[in-house]
Amino acid sequence: MNRTSKQNGVVAIPPAEHVLDALSGPVAVLDQFGTIIAVNQAWRDFGRANSGNAAEHVGTNYLDICHRTIGVEAACAKAAAHGIQSVLAGHPAFSLEYPCHSPTRKQWFQLRASRLDYDGHAYAVVAHNDITNRILLEHERQALLARTHRHQEQLKALAAVSTRVAALDAPEAIFQEITEQARLIVGADWAATRTVPYALWPSDPVIVSVSDSYRNHPMSHLVESSAGIYSYGVQLGRTLRLNETEFNACQELQDSFPVGAASPAMSSVLAVPVTGPQGGTLGVLMLLDKQNGEFTVDDEAILIQLAQIASVSVENAVQTRAERESRERLWATHEHAGVGIAETNSSGQFLTVNRGLSAITGYSRSELLNLSIYDLIHPDDSGAERALYERQVAGELRTYSIEKRSIRKDGSGVWLNVSSTAVFNAQGKFQYSVRVIQDVDERKRFEQRQALLVRELHHRVRNTLAVVQALAGATARTATSIRDFNRSFSSRIEALAKTQTLLTEDYWQTAPLREMLCCELQPFSGSRDERFRLEGPDVNLSADLAVPLSMAFHELTANAARYGALSVRKGCVSVRWELVTAEGKRELHLEWVEQNGPRVEKPDHSGFGSALLERVLPSQCQAKAHLSFDPAGVRYEVHMPLITHRFVPTY
Repeated sequence: MNRTSKQNGVVAIPPAEHVLDALSGPVAVLDQFGTIIAVNQAWRDFGRANSGNAAEHVGTNYLDICHRTIGVEAACAKAAAHGIQSVLAGHPAFSLEYPCHSPTRKQWFQLRASRLDYDGHAYAVVAHNDITNRILLEHERQALLARTHRHQEQLKALAAVSTRVAALDAPEAIFQEITEQARLIVGADWAATRTVPYALWPSDPVIVSVSDSYRNHPMSHLVESSAGIYSYGVQLGRTLRLNETEFNACQELQDSFPVGAASPAMSSVLAVPVTGPQGGTLGVLMLLDKQNGEFTVDDEAILIQLAQIASVSVENAVQTRAERESRERLWATHEHAGVGIAETNSSGQFLTVNRGLSAITGYSRSELLNLSIYDLIHPDDSGAERALYERQVAGELRTYSIEKRSIRKDGSGVWLNVSSTAVFNAQGKFQYSVRVIQDVDERKRFEQRQALLVRELHHRVRNTLAVVQALAGATARTATSIRDFNRSFSSRIEALAKTQTLLTEDYWQTAPLREMLCCELQPFSGSRDERFRLEGPDVNLSADLAVPLSMAFHELTANAARYGALSVRKGCVSVRWELVTAEGKRELHLEWVEQNGPRVEKPDHSGFGSALLERVLPSQCQAKAHLSFDPAGVRYEVHMPLITHRFVPTY
């Protein structure tokens, strides 16, 4: 004790070994070479507990002991020696945590080496602190964190499964996804779902999912193994969770499992019935052989949640499929109906349209949805339709029908039969109108054509009678005898009849020019020599042109047969025609030329034929005609305008 301490009454400092013994943890002092020069009582007790003897280790080189350590503790011992050497070399401190387990107890310690400089020498103070409780608490905390993390991941997985399954519309796909995810989330080697026979999933009612370790087992054995659990689970009616001991003790399950080298050895089972929202069992969801440990209560809760997700999703999928199929049938009927179908709002705007209405109007679906019913009505018919529709919107008419003209996209008109039915809500307020539109244009045109044909019949009869009367009078004036009159008049009536036949056979009441010529010249086509040639495009002539022109052809043919080219074997008739546009109008230019016949001389007097060719035909057809008696053969040219719109008077 120094003087100051004595004067102040301070108690003398105890010896160093007493100070060391007062420390609760094992402490040793090492010299600069690593030799233990002092230890406390706790160090002695620590050594006795771990080495089994009472050696104090004083005088032992601690670094050598660390370097000679072998086995699992060698790495920690060498790290401790390296750290102590660094402290002796000048570092202020070193710390290391290490396990020190005995056969009966697990312990962890912290080695801490601190530098001590005294009297020019370096020392290391090494302390071993028992940190077992802290490590055990940390392990417990880490286990809780891991369990919490696993639960969070499982909840995320359940949420993801619920989202994916909600998007599926097939029960088979839902059970497949649930089975696969149940195995992955819980961590089992294999999972299976067996469903009860049901019309909505007529395929294989067993779905199996296995890990890689079960890939070598035949699928038939896995399916057969699930049958016993399914039957037992359905009979039990509640969750089944068995560890290996309980599973082996359950004789009902053991009897149901297949026996053989290819069959998997089962160690634990977790099965949950899948119950429908309205009651009744849809199937059983089962897991077998957990990969780590046994199935827990948490695993059971997860499997129950997955079974509930499967139940609700299947119910929704069944309902959604039924609704979709109903909509598809309705839509298919709507689209393939042979009429136009549309829905319109209170202002007449189209809300929905089918393909039939697009075909009738020529507008696409998107174009129609930007139009109203009034945009398609012919201006002359818009008033009647508007009045009826406004009354329907007001609730005065529930349904009405109307035939009206409509304007297509290309500007053409079409007759439509529209049946409009209103849909009202519970309060009687107009919601929308359902319109069925039928194309009656063909019927309307038929009715118009029928009326036209009646007028045409009257007109044709009057004209025919007039022609017959004119033929009779003209023939009588030129005939030299009753026999001559009878022959000429009969042949002309026959020519008229042929033309009438051509007109009657054609739907549009026209006669082909080529056929008109063939009717007259056909009797001269049987010889070896070419008697006539016809050259020109196909032309259809209306009745007003065909009748007089056919009579002209008859007169030319009759004259050629009696006096001209067709009266001799080498004679030939050539008829050429073309269509020409003059002053914006289409004209028929036709030329009749006779060749290789007798020498032609101009007749002394004009008969009926000349009058028909030079005066009657030009007058009736507004044509220009020229008849020439060339010595080489008769030539007849005619230019007549073609009639595009024929006027039939009303009687």
